[in-house]
Amino acid sequence: MQLDWLRPTTFPNHDQIHDEESGPGYVLRMCDLNLVQFCDISNILGLTGFTYIPDNRIPEICRLFGANHSKLVPRFVAQSKQKSVVTTFVLGHKLQKPYLARQRHPQICPHCLASKRIVQLAWDITLVTACHIHHNQLIDSCAQCGRKITWRRSSLINCQCGASFLPMHQPSKLASKAEIYVSRLIWEKLFGIFEPKNHSLSFLNNLQLDTALRLIWSFGQLEDDGHSLAVRPGKVPSTAIAGQVVQKGIERIYKTLNHQVKRRKLSSSIYINGIKQLKKDTPWNDQLKIQYLINLIIEKDLTTSKLPSLTTHNQLTLFGTTTHEKTLQTFNRPARY
Repeated sequence: MQLDWLRPTTFPNHDQIHDEESGPGYVLRMCDLNLVQFCDISNILGLTGFTYIPDNRIPEICRLFGANHSKLVPRFVAQSKQKSVVTTFVLGHKLQKPYLARQRHPQICPHCLASKRIVQLAWDITLVTACHIHHNQLIDSCAQCGRKITWRRSSLINCQCGASFLPMHQPSKLASKAEIYVSRLIWEKLFGIFEPKNHSLSFLNNLQLDTALRLIWSFGQLEDDGHSLAVRPGKVPSTAIAGQVVQKGIERIYKTLNHQVKRRKLSSSIYINGIKQLKKDTPWNDQLKIQYLINLIIEKDLTTSKLPSLTTHNQLTLFGTTTHEKTLQTFNRPARY
């Protein structure tokens, strides 16, 4: 029998969530501030054994720590299911594939934890595999015990085994240029920061966050021979695997935009079903850009049997091929990313 009268209505130390902080990270920070642990909060909320805080418990989190409800809600990864279709929401962005966001198994940058003592919301996006500030790869497991990092731990900067998450105890590797670029791009899209850029990958700048993530995923999740990069269908991959997806995806998109694709079956290394789905459920402007990318691939891969069904768009004929190509020339200027 639970004794509700023993539960605190609020903790003594309050604070508001920071601009770039994640919701679960805020909970851990407030636990430290009030000398309690995540397990204490989950027990108070009747979530004994849970490794994360469901978004339907946000009102109670606000009551415990004095948080502003409207500011806290968007900073939790929230999922809704309708007719077996799962939709994810993060900071007002709608992600149409559940594996594009991390809800239960977070990743961290030890250097950011050491300097800011907050968990970044951007780390909850699966294809953010690097810190664009420190240029190191994020980590999703403890170097001391080898277990996956969870929200259910003793403190913000300590693993459930007690080991510190600070840099001297959790060595990290240098991230690739592609990982750093994508992490910065996603951070800008997530927070609505628009910085004018003029390079070959500016093609990705104005795409919606969901479209950009799924496009990179479709171009990067397969090996050159068409085999999967150990990405389980519908599951959130490890940070290491997600980093490989980012690396391959950005390299292939970059080469396609800069006409560096050799005459071979490039389509065998692209997740065709993902591209088809993108053409169905993305905004019109995003569809135009995706179609342009597909046309560039077709030019170099005339032998493929998979892509012809993607080469035409019911409404593209309204504009004409020449007009369409001129409109998108700005996305194909050679430069390095």
